[in-house]
Amino acid sequence: MKIGYNNRIEKVMGMFSSKNNYLGIDIGTSSIKVVELANVNGRPKLVTYGFTEKKMDKWDGKGDLANVDGLHQLLIEVCQQANVSANKVIGALPNFSVFTSILNLPAMSKKELESAISWEAKKIIPIPLENIILDWKIIDEQSDGSAGDKAATQQQVRSLKKIFSKPQKNLKILLTGASKTLVKRYIDVFNRAGLNLLSLETESFALIRSLIGNDKSIIMLVDLGASTSSITVVEKGVPVLSRSIEIGGMMITRSISTSLNVNLERAEQFKQDMSLDVASASNSLPQTVERSFASVLNEAKYTVNMYQEQNNKKIEKIVLTGGTALLGNLAGYLSRILNINTYVGDPWARVIFPTELKPILDRLGPRFSVAIGLAMRNIE
Repeated sequence: MKIGYNNRIEKVMGMFSSKNNYLGIDIGTSSIKVVELANVNGRPKLVTYGFTEKKMDKWDGKGDLANVDGLHQLLIEVCQQANVSANKVIGALPNFSVFTSILNLPAMSKKELESAISWEAKKIIPIPLENIILDWKIIDEQSDGSAGDKAATQQQVRSLKKIFSKPQKNLKILLTGASKTLVKRYIDVFNRAGLNLLSLETESFALIRSLIGNDKSIIMLVDLGASTSSITVVEKGVPVLSRSIEIGGMMITRSISTSLNVNLERAEQFKQDMSLDVASASNSLPQTVERSFASVLNEAKYTVNMYQEQNNKKIEKIVLTGGTALLGNLAGYLSRILNINTYVGDPWARVIFPTELKPILDRLGPRFSVAIGLAMRNIE
């Protein structure tokens, strides 16, 4: 295992009371990322960070979550190496393991709504509900037939009230479901590591918090992980469409390895070298990389077309994140192919940190977007 952490931050750790600090821990298929943030008058301030990575020759494309014993030891090790002081943790459930859907239901009592949501969940979740932890929240409430501007709608409502009863409301509900078995494994990992797990949330919510914030634009988040990639359309800060594919940065590494006849570690280094001078790169990718990335590109095209056709709205921008986001000029390449402004997200944008760390944090940012967003949950 490769262990990384930043001892240059250790000197400032004594300035904070750990009771106001939170750990965001992102357990991925190839690495563990840990970020500790302090709550400084409602603003997140970096305390420390750390990560572990699998060696390329040990890569099996699977996570370690099934091996709870081995994983909790790694977690303890990276926390010790990073010299974390907090014990309160927010963890992430990977997008591909969580069911997410938007429900449109008429307004009703809370008891009726809970029954209606359970009924709808049975239709869309292919696992018995007794094996699922369901969560839901109302994200929008509109009057039937509420077309036109706000003033016109209010005037229509006032007119109708004179003749009819109050217009029926429609509720837009965000439904999420996760396997109880999976959740129990995460709880076991953190308990064995001696950490106080405050909550688990889907990766997409953490990414929205760290990369989008209060931006109400229609944004497509593309998270390029090691073995999987997830694409999430976010509207007014809410994930309204999510898709995942089992293709990630490791496939590109393998393609480079085969093409150049080098081992995986050397191929990974070649891949990292492509990201060193993004500003001067053209809006194109090497052929080997372009071929490997084709499946992700096709999925992105499909998601854009599906969302825009179903909603009659346009995606305004694309935000890249994940370990492969800085590969070559991937943002420029997608901007050209999809004709949508694309850029690499900056999860440190609203985090206070020493200015001398900016170069290294900029390089690490895409990998830490989930962990940063998790640690921000109870601060902002």
